[in-house]
Amino acid sequence: MGYELIDYNDKGFCTSDSYMQLALYYINEEFKENQYVFTNKNTILKYHEEVINGYMAGWFAFLWDEYILNTTEEQTMVQVLQNVKITLLNKGSNISISELQAIPTVDEDFKHLYSRKPFPISELIKIIDALIQMLQGTWTADNFDMDINYKY
Repeated sequence: MGYELIDYNDKGFCTSDSYMQLALYYINEEFKENQYVFTNKNTILKYHEEVINGYMAGWFAFLWDEYILNTTEEQTMVQVLQNVKITLLNKGSNISISELQAIPTVDEDFKHLYSRKPFPISELIKIIDALIQMLQGTWTADNFDMDINYKY
């Protein structure tokens, strides 16, 4: 489990790439809906899928600032993230082990990490809220340690 800087426009936070992998799965599920229009939508979808499948493990690069091109797309991504929050909150307090294991990925490390206990929704919401603030330009930290309360 690598520890990576997740940044957007030179502001960001540090967390495990495995936690971002999980967050990006739920973000991608909402993002792929037809209602969201992005110039680089297919590129972003492919990037998300690469992360979900563990192809960036150990050298994670957060690339939204290269693919989200303007304030309209930033606002649209904020809407995506707000909808992800609603979806997550509707699940209750945790993502069950069975749901974690059902996430389609070829990454065996991901499957192993999330095989023993549920993942707290509140911890994913921390990541989603930080991403929203980064997109809105209100996140002020450039190297904040995002302490996620989940241990294998």
